[in-house]
Amino acid sequence: MTEHEEYCVSIRESYRMPDHTLVGCAVTLWRWNHTDETWWYAAVREYLFVDYNGSRRNALRQARRDARKLAGIFDCVNYDTNEKGMWGNHE
Repeated sequence: MTEHEEYCVSIRESYRMPDHTLVGCAVTLWRWNHTDETWWYAAVREYLFVDYNGSRRNALRQARRDARKLAGIFDCVNYDTNEKGMWGNHE
């Protein structure tokens, strides 16, 4: 395993209001744990619904920008909003 494979970044939905009007997301930095061979949270940053109109776009747009920057800093894979690959492809 190369050093950059020990980390990855993803964006998850962190909460949803019962009426589905406001949705939040979180950028998550993951670190591979060799002991139990699974991903563990290394850091999480929440992005609220950000604007007063309840638009999720601004929060998701900012989260995607920050996820790209974080992946660049750690030289790791950015799974964006699709985490399926990170759970099945790690050796």
